[in-house]
Amino acid sequence: MMTSVQTINLVNDIIHPTAKQREFMRTVKDNTYILYGGAAGGGKSYILRWELVYLLISWYKHLKLKDIRVGLFCEDYPALRDRQLSKIKMEFPDWLGSYKEATHEFTLNPAFGSGVICFRNLDNPSKYLSSEFAAIAIDELTLNEQTVFDFLRMRLRWVGVEDPKLIAGTNPGGKGHMWVRNLFIDRNIPPEMRDFANKIAFVQARIDDNPYLPAGYSDALDTLPDKLRKAYREGDWNIFEGQVFEEFRTDIHVVEPFEIPQSWQRGRSMDWGYSKPYAIYEYVVDYDGVVYVINEWYGCKPGTVNTGTQETAREVAQKIKHLGSEFGIADPAIWQKTGHDGPSIAEVFAAEGVPWYPADNDRLAGKMQVHLRLKERKLKIFKTCYHLIRTLPALTYDKHKVEDVDTQQEDHSYDSVRYFLMSRPIQPVKAEKPFNDGYRYEDEKGDEPTAWGV
Repeated sequence: MMTSVQTINLVNDIIHPTAKQREFMRTVKDNTYILYGGAAGGGKSYILRWELVYLLISWYKHLKLKDIRVGLFCEDYPALRDRQLSKIKMEFPDWLGSYKEATHEFTLNPAFGSGVICFRNLDNPSKYLSSEFAAIAIDELTLNEQTVFDFLRMRLRWVGVEDPKLIAGTNPGGKGHMWVRNLFIDRNIPPEMRDFANKIAFVQARIDDNPYLPAGYSDALDTLPDKLRKAYREGDWNIFEGQVFEEFRTDIHVVEPFEIPQSWQRGRSMDWGYSKPYAIYEYVVDYDGVVYVINEWYGCKPGTVNTGTQETAREVAQKIKHLGSEFGIADPAIWQKTGHDGPSIAEVFAAEGVPWYPADNDRLAGKMQVHLRLKERKLKIFKTCYHLIRTLPALTYDKHKVEDVDTQQEDHSYDSVRYFLMSRPIQPVKAEKPFNDGYRYEDEKGDEPTAWGV
């Protein structure tokens, strides 16, 4: 049966969204990048496809635009088939439009504007280089690297649509967990997206938000291992499987910049990189031994992941020359000469008035210092240090050296910070024994209580 926009209420008569899904739809109206994420079973995949239908019909009704194309993306075609294509055949009524198997596209009937939902996979995003979409939906966003998100949002344009939309649904976990958390939950906005800071929104999904789940689904999630249960049952974004620094909390360890007292001790650290990013940080230490990371110089090529700018040591030294000769710690490797007769990296920096001292590069001891600083709340990071905040909590363990960080990741900020912390380690010191009956017990051997000092 054919109908028209005027004779149906798409939301109430067809979509029947839950209260949380309605909140998501309202949030889409006022924002550009919107994530519906959290616990499993929140109806995320469902509302993504129906929100695209809603947008197409709304643009036709209010803007009189026909033949608009939108895209719904999954990481591969098996996932696309299981989470989306198999569902639209049951959910989308015949009068709404038709689906073409050959092109994986659903076209709305002319009465609704003939808009097209293109179902696509992300095995090779570059094949969409010339594509344009008025809206893009990504199902399970955390299964993708940030480069995929950045590439797709560049395909977000359509003549006549002034406010195109990129919407996504996901659970915590997956290889993209930390960049998604950084952007949508912690709102650690990358410099290139600062103009959209007020157009990025997050709607938390909880299992109790969906009254249509089968009985026993929640109980089944309760049987998962602890980290998976927290992610899928509770929608907890704070930890994920394999995370090294579980102690890291944005609300505890990230602070607003403030005026630094002149009497606080200052220092700096560097992890050098040419084809890989370099990471240089400036620090101050307060009277309680709390280390504040206050400035960041991160040499990453824009639009890439883990790729250096290929700046020379002299060019980088010029950027931080104003720091002068304040105490600096760097990777011992910069003193090495590798197959050339010229000055080492360290010598180039020194010639520019930026001397360094070799860091203690004991990897496991350095990792423990980061753990202790985070646990004892003796490491604070200015929110302007974007790359440190982005990469430190994202680090995972090496599959072979199971006690160490996987060095194939973007670990440059971490390396730089651990060099500095190893120069000011938190040390276990013996606690002084209390007086007892007027006598003080001194110089006794055996097990004694300890207290952490600086």
